[in-house]
Order: sequence, then C-alpha cells, then structure tokens
Amino acid sequence: MDYNLNLLVSEIDDLRNELYKLLLNNSLTDDKVVTYSQKLDKLLVEYHNARKLLKKAS
Repeated sequence: MDYNLNLLVSEIDDLRNELYKLLLNNSLTDDKVVTYSQKLDKLLVEYHNARKLLKKAS
C-alpha cells in the first residue's frame, strides 16, 4: 500500500478510536463529538479518493 494511504489509515484508526471514547461519555450532538466525526468523514473521503486514483494508475 502507498505510504500516503498507510498514513491515512493510521489517522482514520486514531480518530475512530478517539470518537468511540468520546461517545462513551458524550451525546452525538456534543461539539467535540461532532468535530471528530466531521474530521473522520473528511479523512474517509480522502482515503476513498486516494484509493480510486491508485487503482487508475495501476
């Protein structure tokens, strides 16, 4: 896997874990939960787009 994809996967895993921890003690509408969720969504889209580009290149 490409280095950038590995980095994205690592960041996604970290954010996902933090989001799960936040959800244990906070509601879905908590500002911090919303912020982490938005960051995770952005990274997932970035990962998806990078995978598509990688497939096109090969």
